[in-house]
Amino acid sequence: MAGGCAIFCTIMSGVAVPLLLFFGLLCLNESPMIEIPVHMKPDAGKGCFAAAFLYAGTFLYAYSKMQAAAEKAK
Repeated sequence: MAGGCAIFCTIMSGVAVPLLLFFGLLCLNESPMIEIPVHMKPDAGKGCFAAAFLYAGTFLYAYSKMQAAAEKAK
């Protein structure tokens, strides 16, 4: 079961990192695709980059647990 949770977290984190980086770039460039007030976009962009960094850490941790579960199963 732990291997399944690690796989799920790895996939979710792998999707979240590029998506949050993209959202962060859109916010920092004050893109009209992100519908928040313009004065809030720089802070939102920084928040997206911080969240992407945290998700990258989650990805690395979950991937290591996934590999450990695969080694244990052998």
